[in-house]
Amino acid sequence: MNLSLLFGSVGALALAMIAGVFLFFQTPEPTAPGAETDISKPAPETPAAAPTALVRPSFDVVRVDKDGNVVMAGRAMPGCTIIVRDGDAEVGRTGVDRSGEWVLVPEGVLSPGARELTLVAECVGSEPLTADRAVALMVPEPGGGNALAVAVPNAGIRGKIEVLQRPGAPAAVDRIDFDEEGRTRLSGVAAPNATLRVYLDNKLVGIAEADEDGNWELTLQREIALGNYTLRLDQVHADGTVIARSELPFARVEPPADAPEGKVIIIQPGEHLWGIARKRYGSGFQFTLIYEANKDKIRDPDLIYPGQVFVIPSAN
Repeated sequence: MNLSLLFGSVGALALAMIAGVFLFFQTPEPTAPGAETDISKPAPETPAAAPTALVRPSFDVVRVDKDGNVVMAGRAMPGCTIIVRDGDAEVGRTGVDRSGEWVLVPEGVLSPGARELTLVAECVGSEPLTADRAVALMVPEPGGGNALAVAVPNAGIRGKIEVLQRPGAPAAVDRIDFDEEGRTRLSGVAAPNATLRVYLDNKLVGIAEADEDGNWELTLQREIALGNYTLRLDQVHADGTVIARSELPFARVEPPADAPEGKVIIIQPGEHLWGIARKRYGSGFQFTLIYEANKDKIRDPDLIYPGQVFVIPSAN
């Protein structure tokens, strides 16, 4: 007998038996009736996300300088395009950033006269959104002081009237600071090359000369004691005749002993955090730096008062 052939046949038979046992145990059990997956039925739909509430655009800041240059800022839906119109004429347009803020500095200057500025936001996937308030703007003749800007509710909308910029005298004090030695530094605007006399409680404390752009500065040589004063500014002719005059209350208080590095200012009438930040940092949106450094004195960022002492921290 050929042993090789015998062992080969036995081996083949054994492999066949092992394979059969394996397949027997691996055969899937029949699916129970009704348990089959019906591929003809669509999968349940995921509930759609709630639509984002639409926010109408708003004017928060409108400032016009003595030359008719204007800057505007406000809020709207992120990603939208803001369009400002003067009647039917477009003043300018700009985009809204991710935080919902916009700033527009139109090209050219605004001519003297009265006008009404309207605001519209164009957003993808929605109809244009019109602001609830327009801005009534009065731009004076050159040398006639600041413009008057008032936010007023549109027809059919109830809301408050808000003054965004008040008219000022041709000669005015814009800033009062104190240096490290306690000296008082004043600055402001007047007619180009004007001569200005500065008084505290009707006592002459200094004379300043405006430059060609109408800007002036003066550092008082005498120390001012703590207390409340009336600061008066007279713009005078060569013969001493008073051409223009402005007055404002002025408080000299003790700066906080624990003030961080940076300057200290006394808030003056008409000032607001946005305007201070724009002068100091070049951007009104940096007002949060001032707020954070003085939030123990500020209950509402929209409400600050003359005589308050604020620390102006260095920009990061």
